[in-house]
Formats: sequence, structure tokens, C-alpha cells
Amino acid sequence: MASHRLTRYLLAAGLGLLVWASPSGVYAGGTRTFNLGTYDDFDDGEGKGTAIESSGKVSVGYLSARSDVGADAVFACVASGRGAVVGTSGDATLQRVRVGGPGKAPTVTELAKLPGAVVSAMLRLKNGDILAATLPGGQIHRVSPSGKVTAFARLDVEQIWALGVYRGRLVAATGPYGQVYSLTFAGKDPKVIFDAPEKSVLSMLRVGKRLVVGTSQKARIYEVTGDKDGALLKEFQGTEVRALARTETGLLVVVNRFKGRGVGSLDGMLRGMNVAAVSAAPATDDDVSDKPPSARGSLYHVDLGRKLDLSRAMEATWERWLSRDKQYFTDVVTTGDRASALVASSSGARIYRARGLRHVSTVADLQERTASALCPIRGGRVLATTADGAAVYHLNAAPAKRAKFVTEVLDAEQPATFGTVAVRGRGDLRLRARSGPTDEPDKRWTKWAPVTLTPKGDGRRGAVTLPRRRYVQLEFTLAEPTAELRDVTLFYAPQNLAPLLKRVAVRPPKFDLDDNEEPDAEATIDWDADARDDDDLVYDVRIRPAGGSEREWMHLNEDEPVTKTEYTLDLETIPDGTYEVAVSASDEPTNGTLRARTDELRSQPFVVDRTRPGLTGVVVQAKKVKGVATDAGSHVHDVSYSIDGKAFRSASPRDGLFDSGREPFELVLPSLTAGHHRLVIRVRDASGNLVTRAYRVSR
Repeated sequence: MASHRLTRYLLAAGLGLLVWASPSGVYAGGTRTFNLGTYDDFDDGEGKGTAIESSGKVSVGYLSARSDVGADAVFACVASGRGAVVGTSGDATLQRVRVGGPGKAPTVTELAKLPGAVVSAMLRLKNGDILAATLPGGQIHRVSPSGKVTAFARLDVEQIWALGVYRGRLVAATGPYGQVYSLTFAGKDPKVIFDAPEKSVLSMLRVGKRLVVGTSQKARIYEVTGDKDGALLKEFQGTEVRALARTETGLLVVVNRFKGRGVGSLDGMLRGMNVAAVSAAPATDDDVSDKPPSARGSLYHVDLGRKLDLSRAMEATWERWLSRDKQYFTDVVTTGDRASALVASSSGARIYRARGLRHVSTVADLQERTASALCPIRGGRVLATTADGAAVYHLNAAPAKRAKFVTEVLDAEQPATFGTVAVRGRGDLRLRARSGPTDEPDKRWTKWAPVTLTPKGDGRRGAVTLPRRRYVQLEFTLAEPTAELRDVTLFYAPQNLAPLLKRVAVRPPKFDLDDNEEPDAEATIDWDADARDDDDLVYDVRIRPAGGSEREWMHLNEDEPVTKTEYTLDLETIPDGTYEVAVSASDEPTNGTLRARTDELRSQPFVVDRTRPGLTGVVVQAKKVKGVATDAGSHVHDVSYSIDGKAFRSASPRDGLFDSGREPFELVLPSLTAGHHRLVIRVRDASGNLVTRAYRVSR
């Protein structure tokens, strides 16, 4: 269910100014608000042609154009000429993608069909041929620009995750043995040049003349050296290094951390494709596609200096440019002057842009579930591919002419009346709204209704006129390149639910068996109350003799309502007897006197007993002392005695139980020296009242 956030702002009546209000976001009369004003608020929604910036605003973003690909998913991508070639899953095919002008959908045509189920890695050679690895197995195929397929090489591995060039030879990152192979461009002389202790090598990157690789199931990066062990550059807190990229003077590393053991981003992308031997990882609860993964994706950067000195990766500070929960990252590329990074995500196929520690934005929100790969192409443009629905998107640096942002579905928790919407931003902003009974819009929802925004103070206001429904959604159009959306506050009043009292109890005065004093003459009345809709509650507490008439109720809180869920009853103001308490709860502070609702619940009868017990018939016979303890209000709790001021000791009830208002008791005196001694007998009743009598005992 979509979540919502209650604002701390209140629109000042008649002024249109945003001022600080109640921190709870609940106001008199039952008024509440939804507020969007931070990056996280806006990132929960969906944008088309918008950028959601870390400063907390929505602006016009990439101009994107989409084309379907006839496959289950697109898994890999490589730039080629004025476009790209993408590799698919389901049927392992290569699809040629040609990119047109800004806003024009790419054209997609099949270039070749390969043996296997998934195209897992690709490399474009200087002559235009494409080398493509397929799963399952370690097969590499050569595909000419005309689509002719020839076998290139077969490695003794189960997976090939990346292809590249290093020292004039082809290199392949493989699994599940964590090896990098080197072979000639004729597909001959394969040999292992790096052998990691980890399960797989997932990513590779040339940094100058050096080769850096990233691994899983431990998130490590190594430099490939003459030694097969390589040189460990950095170990991250994570499961895998999924992708690598270069900035002008540094290294970018995508690290994913998964909660489940043996689970990684490739498992999440491939498990639903019914591909045998793709992954050895066992199935887990996280494989349910409708659940967000128990994962955290992060993008790290380290400055290597102008000379790209890899040794700095071991000692320089790694900055975390971007981090997101409940998702993993699949790819990273740099654009333009290599100062910005684009990151592909599994969450709603989002594309993030990071420009250092403080500048992060969501620049694309694609229709599918997972963004699977990114390809920089000519002219500063980028091609994005998707899984869980195969498509390619042309992301153009040119701003969109009309960008749209749709909020998440906002949950009022009850059918609600929607009122004023207050908006801050600039430029041409247009608004529509709709409401419905379900947490996902369907045919039962209303159609989009336009909302007229009128300048007011430092913002704009409009009236949202919709049927009373539990859920609501807003759609903003940024109708010019300079338009920005910064803050949104929607006022609403949900249907008021009556509070619910679940328990009312009266706790008598507390005392311990060894207490020498009577307890304070106070009983505590406490109760459990559920507002059910987060209203503020106040309480009224009354008392009457048990079974009395309605006219016998007496208010205990005459001056003001009770705001806590307990009340201290002064027993010295109540005559002895059996009583009952009634507690009434009201949500008037939130809803006002007209709309307030109440609930009432009564306690079980309880006894008020401030009369001390009695002690009669005390007889001393040799070492034995007998007597009778009595209590009219409740029952005898205990009888104890003390000799010559020493500690009190317990006497015994004659029938073995202190459970009635009349209890004969006995005690046996200890051995006493000759002479007179002081015997003190103390009787306590169930309310803690004490009576003490002193006697003289002679020996």
C-alpha cells in the first residue's frame, strides 16, 4: 500500500502563506494534509520527462522515446554506429537499434538469432563485428554487421558476464569460478589470467593500460596483474560489484548488498527466465517478483588523480555518491565531460544521475520494472534497456517539451473530503487530480479532473473537487522547459471514526508484605484507548456506587478533560463501599464539537476500604498466642508480630488461609529470657489498612 506523509505546514487563511503549524499534521476540525517537499517524497511518484533533484524539486528532465523489443527482456547493450546493438533473453537474439532525432522512438530490427537463452555480454570490434556471449555455458559468437553468426570460442565456464580488451587480447569475466580468461581475437589460446576466491567476476574496466575487475559473492575490486591472484584494491560492505565506470580523474563502483545468502542482481534478473544453469544460487523468498528485493544499491567514487593511479584506491577516501534501499543497481555510465554518472536501478526502472556527494536526481522513470543496461551513444545521448518487459529508451540530453509528474497514490486511510491544494514552484504548472477506492488505480477510479491553480502569496492554490474516496493522486504537467515543482500540500478531512476503549481497570493502593506503613490513599484508574484514525483524544472519568442509577454518577475531573490514559483517585474523598468507574473518550480536539465522536467503557466493581481492620480475643498461653483478626470492608491480608522491637514475623491463619473478613490466627513465640517483653501484633487488610496492638508478655 502506498504510504503518505503528513505535512508540518498550514495554509494561513486568506494569506496563501505557508507557516509552521502543528508537528502532528492534524489540525482542529479534522483537517489533515499530504505534503511533498523532499527528494524522497517526489521519488515515490512517477515522472515522464522529469528530473527529481536531491534539493527536493521536480524539474524538466531527459526527453525520452521508447520502443518495444520482441523478447522477454533486454540484458546487454553495446554502442554501434549511430545507435546500439542489444542482447535479449528468452530467445538469445541481437537487435539493432537505430536512434533518430530528439523525441523520436528508436527503430528496432533483429540482427541475429544465437544459440542459447540469454545474451549475457557483448563487445564491438573495430571492424564492426559483435562478439556476443550466451547463457547457459561459456559460448562466444561472432556476428557480422549483416547478421552472419559464426562460432568464436567456448570457454570451460558456466557464465560469461563481461567482455573487454586488455593488452591486445580479448578478456572475458566469468563464473562460477571467479576467473578472467584472455584469448586472441581469433578465439584461440584461452588462458586464465586472474583467479579470484570469489564466485564470479561480474564487471571489468580498463583504466589507462590497467584492468580492474569486480566480483561477487564478496564485493571486491582487483587489479589484474601478472599474478593470477591479482592485487586487491578495495573490499566493500556488500554482495557484489555489479558495474564499473571512469570519471575524468576517478573510478565509479556499483555495489549491491543483498540480505539473502547466495542472492545477487543477476539472480534477480535471470531467475524468472526459466534458464537452466544460469545461476547456482538457491531460490529464496526474495525471488517473488512482486516484492521489493531485500537489497541496497550504492554508487562509490574514489579520486585517482590526473594520472589515474590505481594504488590510491587502497588508501584514498571513497565517497558514496548514491545509495538506495529495496533495490539494486544494474549499470553505471558517465556522460559528457565524465563529471556525471547515470545509474540504472531495479526499482521502477529508474535512472539516477549523480554529480558528486550532494547532487543526485532521478532523471528517468521507465514503464518497466527493471532498468537492465545503459549505453552511451553519439551526441551525448544514452540508450537505456529494460527487463521484466523488453524495451529500449532513447534518453536525449535535450529537455522535454512537456514533462509530467504523478504522485504516488496517497492514502487518507478512510473515505475523505479533499479541499485546497497549495503548490510552490515556478513556470507553467498544470494540475489534474483523481480519487478512488483502491490502492492501485483501476476502472473504479474517477477520471482525471483539472484543477485551476491561482497565484496566492508566494505560491498557488486550487480547489480539488473530487468524490469522497480513500485514495487520491495528483498529476502535474511542467509545460515549459524552465518549469519547476517544489512543494505540494493537499488538505483533506477523512471520515471520522469513533475512538475505541478496550479496557478500564482500577489498581488499588500498592504495598509489600514487609511495609510498616499504610500505602498512600490513592488508586490508579487506567485504560487502553485506540483513536483508530490518529485523532487526539481527551477523556472524562466518572464514578458511582456499583449498580447505582444514572443520576448517581459523579465526575472526577470537573475542571478540565484528562489527556493521559490514567487518573489518580484520592480514596480519602470517597466513602467506603463498592464502586464502578466509567471512562468516556472523545476526539473533539481533532474534529471539533460538531464532528466529535465518543466511546465509553466501565470498569469492574471495586472496593474502597479505608477502615482499619480489627484485632480481638488475643490470649497468651505459654509460648502460644491466639487471636482473631477481622475486617469489614474486604478481607484480612496478613497478621504479623514483633518481639521487643525486632523485625515483624508472620503469624499463621488457623485454617491455613487468609481469605475472609474473620480470621482466627496463632503464633508461637521464640524462647525469651526471664522478665517482661513487648509483643506487638499487626493486622493488615486487603487495602493495606493497618491496626497495631501492643501486649506485655512475662517469663
